[in-house]
Amino acid sequence: MRVPLPGDHWAELLEPRDLRSGDMKAIRREQPLLVMQRTMGGWDDARDILLCRVITAWSLPLPLPSELPGTEEEAGSLDRLEIPVYEALLTAIEPHLSLLYGEDDPDPKPSPGSAGTSADSPSTSAST
Repeated sequence: MRVPLPGDHWAELLEPRDLRSGDMKAIRREQPLLVMQRTMGGWDDARDILLCRVITAWSLPLPLPSELPGTEEEAGSLDRLEIPVYEALLTAIEPHLSLLYGEDDPDPKPSPGSAGTSADSPSTSAST
């Protein structure tokens, strides 16, 4: 899926449905205590791991994050992004994170016969 980024740039990301168990395991391997210890640094690391795995192309003048993930000595591609670009990427992976952490259905579909409405979200169509 193509995601627009600030500055007329874009990024191609895997769809959430294209994630595999290896993606989930990669985050868990790097963040074994993330659930118990929700620190901002731990959360940043988990999202960066996911971004490295799901960004398949982009128009930015940097190597892909999977090609330059960064080390203690050298900043990776994600660390070199302007904050608005990084924030746009974080927003784009929210459905991926929801799927990996079992929080929500990343692609909710109305059930047959529900017409996409519920008592909590009434239909906005006009009825006579």
